[in-house]
Amino acid sequence: MTARFEFYERAPMGVTWRLLSSNNRDLGRSASGYSDVDDCISAVETLRAALADTEPQVYRVNRLAWAWRLDVADTAAVASRAYQRRVQAQTACGLFVKLASVAEITPAVRQART
Repeated sequence: MTARFEFYERAPMGVTWRLLSSNNRDLGRSASGYSDVDDCISAVETLRAALADTEPQVYRVNRLAWAWRLDVADTAAVASRAYQRRVQAQTACGLFVKLASVAEITPAVRQART
C-alpha cells in the first residue's frame, strides 16, 4: 500500500482531508473544510499541482514546539502534530510534499469521530 488521501465528514467543518503514509501515519491535513467531497478533491489536486512551487512555512507553535504549513491558492495543508525541533518539522514537511505528489486519491468519505 502507498500513501493516500482520506476524506472525512466533520460536523462543523464539512469535508476535510488528511494524507496518510503506507503505515497509516498522519502526515498532514487540510486547514479548512469544504462543502462536499468534490470540492475537497479539487483542493487536493490544486495543492498537488503547486507543490513544487510552494514554499513551506515552518513556525513556532509555542516555546517548545514547531509546525509547518503550505498555502496554495484557496487551500492549505498543515502539520498533523507539533514537533520538538525545527528540523523535525522541516523533514516532516518534506516527506509530506514528496508523498502528496504520488498519493492515491479515493473519493470515499468517512465519518469523523468527535
